[in-house]
Amino acid sequence: MKKILSVFFLLTFLVLPALAIAETTTAPTIFATGNDLIGILDTVANWAFAILLGLAAVVLIVGGIQFITAQGDSTKIATARQWLIWALVGVGVGVAAKGLVAVIRSILGG
Repeated sequence: MKKILSVFFLLTFLVLPALAIAETTTAPTIFATGNDLIGILDTVANWAFAILLGLAAVVLIVGGIQFITAQGDSTKIATARQWLIWALVGVGVGVAAKGLVAVIRSILGG
């Protein structure tokens, strides 16, 4: 079980963000104005989105395994339900991060 979770962890936190960043063609600079600021926000939002969705996927898997292994125990089922709720909260935060960048882009006119 620990080996499976460690493989999911490695894939989630090492491979997926690297693939998301590989899509960008230019690296944003530290001192940014105008469109460069939007590029930085896009990059940060993409990283946050990839990390949070990956973490949510791992938490969903753990919660599902807990549901399967609960065997009718009400405390284990409640714990598994909390894992699934927190996974959905993570997805919501990731979607909000992407939406916030879109709002800032529309405010700045980009």
